[in-house]
Amino acid sequence: MLLLLSAFVIPLALGQRYVTGSSGGEDTLRAPNCTTLSQYDNAATEPPLGIGSQQFEPAMTAFDDQAADDFVVNLLPLNFFYITEVRVMGEYSQGGGPASSFNVYLYRDAPGHLPGELIQALLNQPYTGTPPDFTIHLTSGLLDSGTYWISVQAVQNFNPNGQWFWHNRTVQSNSGAAWQNPGDGYGTGCVTWNRKNACMPDQVSPDQVFSLHVCVVENTPTATPATQTPTPTPTLTPTSTPIASPTPTATATATPTATATPTPTPCTGRCSPTPRVRPTPPPRP
Repeated sequence: MLLLLSAFVIPLALGQRYVTGSSGGEDTLRAPNCTTLSQYDNAATEPPLGIGSQQFEPAMTAFDDQAADDFVVNLLPLNFFYITEVRVMGEYSQGGGPASSFNVYLYRDAPGHLPGELIQALLNQPYTGTPPDFTIHLTSGLLDSGTYWISVQAVQNFNPNGQWFWHNRTVQSNSGAAWQNPGDGYGTGCVTWNRKNACMPDQVSPDQVFSLHVCVVENTPTATPATQTPTPTPTLTPTSTPIASPTPTATATATPTATATPTPTPCTGRCSPTPRVRPTPPPRP
């Protein structure tokens, strides 16, 4: 068993700009648009034809490995893309198969152009097809322009179904494919991502054979009209109308009517004597 496994221990490669067909020419994708971005060409014809990329049963976790290849997507501003289908070329070991499902992982490009931040893990995805052609239907999240890595991993027990190998590609697009074996069951030391030919010198084919069906979504922002803050119409505070102070009604001061001083009538005959003033008695001691 170990001999069989070690015979296929090889790092994976990744690469390819989003292109239509297999010409390798770059293209800026526009929305609305769905297209196939392919490097389904230049498949290796000399051994090693492929590299292991498989999730084994729990008893063989140390041999779990992954291959990955990169691709570049160029989009117009405000556009995003998502993947609806992954197609890979691959083969089973002698008398092996079938895989129960596939895991598909998407990574951002890291310094050194190797798989970096894991963006999405689409586990146990159903598939159609038989060797050497497998198609996995899925729906990824929305992604923007940039360089990404895709890893396709067969979910397959070694006992009794053997191994699955992702077919190599003799032409390199972008960076060379990468490979890792976190449990180091194969003893290569590649417990994290590295170029597959750095892990296994006989892995001379730089890339993997795969294609992606992608759709572009245009995110046209709806212009939100600027909300003008209305200039408040000043509310006139009514100026209180002064209540006129009543003009005081003049109280007529009665003008005294002069009492006429009687003109003394001359006394004729017997006149009444003018009364004498009686002295006020002094206070008693």
